[in-house]
Amino acid sequence: MIILPSSNKQQGFTLLELLIALSLSTLLLLTLVVGMSIVLKDWERSNNRLEENLDQVLILLQIERALSSAYPHTYFDDEKNRRLVFFEGEEEKITWVSTISPGRKTGLTAWQLMPANKKGGVELRTIPAFAHNPLENLEDIEDPKIIFEGFKARFEYLYVDPKFEDDSEWLEEWEGEERRSLPNAIRVILENQEDKDHSLEIIAFVPAYQHENIRPVKP
Repeated sequence: MIILPSSNKQQGFTLLELLIALSLSTLLLLTLVVGMSIVLKDWERSNNRLEENLDQVLILLQIERALSSAYPHTYFDDEKNRRLVFFEGEEEKITWVSTISPGRKTGLTAWQLMPANKKGGVELRTIPAFAHNPLENLEDIEDPKIIFEGFKARFEYLYVDPKFEDDSEWLEEWEGEERRSLPNAIRVILENQEDKDHSLEIIAFVPAYQHENIRPVKP
C-alpha cells in the first residue's frame, strides 16, 4: 500500500503575526479606555451641572415662597412717632419680612437679597423679625450666604390700582414706609453673566400686601 502525504498540514502563527495581533489588541484596549475616560468626565460634568441647576431651582422656589408669604410687618419709629410698614424694594436689592423661614421655624423672618460682588452672585441674609426695625440686625450679619454665583439679580414691583384693576404698573422701587403697603407682586430676574439664554425669572404674587390697620398710599 502506498501512503500519500496528507495535504492538511497544521500551520501555526509566526512571531510577526503574534506581535501584530498583540499591538492591535493593545491599541483597541487603549482606545476603549480613553473613550470611557472621556465619557466618564462628560458624565461627571453633566451630573455636576444638573446638581447645580437643581440646587438653584430649589433655592429659587424657596425665595418665591418667602416672597409670596411676604407680610406687612410694622414697627414703631420714635423719630416719626408712628408705625411704619417694613419693606424696602430697589432695582438690585430687596428687604422684606415673611412668614416663611429657611429653617421652617415659627414666627416672622426678615429676608434680604443684594449683590454679592462684581463678578455676580446674590447675597442672602435672614434673621428673625421682632417688634423693631429688622434692618438694623440684618446689617450686623458678618457671614451672609452667597447664592446664584455668576448671576445678577434685578427686582420689579407690581402696583395694581384697587379701584381700576386693569390699571397696573411695574415699578423699579417700592418703599413700604411711603406707600404703607407691599407690592401686589414681585418679579425676580436672575441674569446669567456668561450665558444670557440660561437666565431665570419668577413672579411671586403677594396676597397679604395690605395691612389691616394702615391704609395704603396711591403712587
